[in-house]
Amino acid sequence: PRRMTDAGSTSSETAPQSRPYHESFLVHILSGAAAGLVSDGIVHPIDTCRARLQVQRGNARLYKNTADALFKTVTQEGAHALYKGFAVVAAFTIPAHALYFFGYEFTKERLGGPGENKGNLVYFASGVVADIFGAIVWVPQDVVKQRLQIQRTLRSPEGGVSTAKYSGSLNCMLTVIREEGFFALWTGFLPALAVYCPFVGIYFVAYEQFKLYVKSRFGYATIDDLPFWSHITGGAVAGGIAAVITAPLDVVKTRIQVGAGYDGLRHAVRVIYREEGLSAFGKGMGARLLWIAPGCAIAIAAYEQFKKMVTLLGL
Repeated sequence: PRRMTDAGSTSSETAPQSRPYHESFLVHILSGAAAGLVSDGIVHPIDTCRARLQVQRGNARLYKNTADALFKTVTQEGAHALYKGFAVVAAFTIPAHALYFFGYEFTKERLGGPGENKGNLVYFASGVVADIFGAIVWVPQDVVKQRLQIQRTLRSPEGGVSTAKYSGSLNCMLTVIREEGFFALWTGFLPALAVYCPFVGIYFVAYEQFKLYVKSRFGYATIDDLPFWSHITGGAVAGGIAAVITAPLDVVKTRIQVGAGYDGLRHAVRVIYREEGLSAFGKGMGARLLWIAPGCAIAIAAYEQFKKMVTLLGL
């Protein structure tokens, strides 16, 4: 990477001159799509555990924690059960992440002034726009994915499996449309925005500030010169912070989307608090952290690398 000398100028003797690259929107779309697929493919098993932990109501708890959910899912249903709902994720995450990163970069470009530090308000607002763009696709994905994830298919001693309502992603989607209507695929859209708009805003503020810190602390000339480790570390730290702050609302969103009988966001909050207490809003916190922190790290690091690769291809 290109670094600054003590005098504040670039040392051409120790590193080659790097040229800033100007990404087109196609770069953001292609890079975001590839990054989303890589990230979701790796962390989906933990997401399955998160969903199962969050929908447990009252004292009727099958799973004690993330490790217990992993163990019981694998031993009772097979390792493939950890990837329930992944077919719809693989199909939807590409356009969702493309819209997400496009929304972020587009808004940051329009709202931000000159220079690398656009300001926390710009980063937060750009994150909110990014989530709104992505949520158009992510919410239907989550409705189908989470209904499949919480569906248990127990193996009987005879080798068969228990009857499940949904046989796969397409069947689940068509069943939801047939029984609840087309727009049921967007169940929990507002709760999803309530969770992920602040989540993504906080995430990008933390991530962008981390990049600026690394640039200053280690003497890199521009943020485009930052090494791979800074992206993956910054993504994990920023994702972890945002995940913990927004975890309570994620419990509410998940229950609404799987059809747990709540009439909107306020009703869900009141019922969960009345029946299960304040601690219920922390269900699945560990799994959420283990899902989001590495997921964000992989996604943003992959995005930054794909962005450079696509740019080098001249797109």
